[in-house]
Amino acid sequence: MVRNVDDFDFCLPSHSQAVLEGLQRLCANPKLVDVTLVAGGQEFPCHRGVLALCSHYFHAMFSGDFAESIAARVELKEVDPIALEMLLDFAYMGKVTINQDNVERLMRTSSQLHFPTVQKVCSRYLRQQMDATNCLGICEFGESHGCPEVSSKAWSFLQENFEAVSQQEEFLQLSKERLVVYLSNDQLQVQEEQSLAEAVLRWVRHDPGHRAQFLPELLELTHLVSLPDQYLQNLLATEPLVRDSDASKALVARSRSTKRPSPPQKLEEVLVVVGGRVLEETEDEGGGQEMPATTRNFAFYNPKSRRWMALPDFPDYNKWGFSLVALNNDVYVTGGSRGSQNDTWSTTQAWRFCPRDGTWKPIASMLRARTNHTSAVLNGEIYVIGGKDLMGAAGVGVSGAAAASHPPAGTTVDAVEVERYDPYNKSWCAISPALKYVSNFAAASCLGKLYLVGSCAVKYNALTLQCYNPVQDLWSAITSPFIPKYLSAPRCATLHGLIYLIGDNTKKVYVYNPEANIWQKVQLLHTLHENGGMVALGDRLFVTGGHWKGMDGDYRVEMEVYDSAKDLWRREGSLPCRWLFHSSSSIFMDTSKWTEAF
Repeated sequence: MVRNVDDFDFCLPSHSQAVLEGLQRLCANPKLVDVTLVAGGQEFPCHRGVLALCSHYFHAMFSGDFAESIAARVELKEVDPIALEMLLDFAYMGKVTINQDNVERLMRTSSQLHFPTVQKVCSRYLRQQMDATNCLGICEFGESHGCPEVSSKAWSFLQENFEAVSQQEEFLQLSKERLVVYLSNDQLQVQEEQSLAEAVLRWVRHDPGHRAQFLPELLELTHLVSLPDQYLQNLLATEPLVRDSDASKALVARSRSTKRPSPPQKLEEVLVVVGGRVLEETEDEGGGQEMPATTRNFAFYNPKSRRWMALPDFPDYNKWGFSLVALNNDVYVTGGSRGSQNDTWSTTQAWRFCPRDGTWKPIASMLRARTNHTSAVLNGEIYVIGGKDLMGAAGVGVSGAAAASHPPAGTTVDAVEVERYDPYNKSWCAISPALKYVSNFAAASCLGKLYLVGSCAVKYNALTLQCYNPVQDLWSAITSPFIPKYLSAPRCATLHGLIYLIGDNTKKVYVYNPEANIWQKVQLLHTLHENGGMVALGDRLFVTGGHWKGMDGDYRVEMEVYDSAKDLWRREGSLPCRWLFHSSSSIFMDTSKWTEAF
């Protein structure tokens, strides 16, 4: 088409929405619709074209050689009319309200009629609402309705939270067959060795008349041979369900007398650390600043044996400014500098370490290059927050305070940019940015939400607290009494529904209660911990980081452990390497596979 210089292009932005709204109004006029759907005795006048655009099911029905393609009335058997009405409203308006009362019926019907967008939104809603009280039901629902991303997330949640799930009413309502499936999973993570046996006993006690016959079979799945002898002795002496079952008594007695090693795979919770740049002797003595030769950089600490063991090295040695989290017992490292003296640009790279395979593998790159960002896991997904794209800025090994004061990138002037990784779809997507700009911050998930605490380091402002609701994709600012003043390079971790906060520049430790919306102080640390980590492991907090001892003293990277019940910090010793920067998390792993000391 030849255009003239005086051509005028007119576009009405509201036209598309107006047409959809107009089509919906036309449904009230029988002469202006071309099909009527019938479900549950209710009639729904509508337009074939609108339905075909939103539903693969209707597209196939109306474009194929079926009787329905020309029929004025189409009956939909076994379709929920309430859910159908919601789907039709979505087809015309592009809006749907999902809540706990309608999500299952909406998911079921959108699967029947192949509304992919609504299926996806419902799937995400279910995953975001998952907790210990409902994960078993969500798992079965996902399996029965062809939603592998839902059932996969539920399985992962169960593996990581079995003890909490087994305390819920939903667990007691399980069928015997379903319970066998769950107990047969060798990736269940438990703090106490007898947790599986106790869960079985609780399930049987809920209906002993019918379930007592299954006790021997179920106890076989609880690794009795690995349990303490005193516990087995108590079962024989004091547990009526065992005493009243000859088969159960024989099984427990046989387990006591069997002298064999523990099962080949015994999951234990450990602290994993990925190290960045190492302080070399020449630097400690004021020597040169050359990059050191490659050294080991990945290890785990077993709190029971109090030993550091080596793991396969993180491939991008000498990085700094990266962030580490654990998800589904895998370790993920995101961003950081590129790690060489000549190339310190930030990177979009992300890596995953699978303990079962013992290998590091790259995953999809982040949308933005990030250094000195933070990351957290919420509802089975990884969130990365803020950070900078150093664009070739000189120097490595920047301290927490110094790093926090670099001009930010990966953020905008007004807000901190955030993206989220879905391990099922293996992809990143941007989400709503934080409301307030911060360049010096930490984040933690707690009670189904993401909390961001930080300040603008350049101005040394007081900390601000922001909260992200993943269901609504919405941030809010929280005004909280007694919020701490400025902290350099803050770090935080969640334990028992509380968020603990520390900084590089102080021994003070703060704790935030989201339900009460109040901050308090707890016992001081023994020493400073710079450029390290803060991790919840079991019922305790592990803090790691370096500090200089005296003006001309040694550089030490040490660890402390906090007992919240006693409000007491205990020195736990030194890390196995003098890392100037490292990041840490906790996972359950089969420690018998890794026997090389670090």
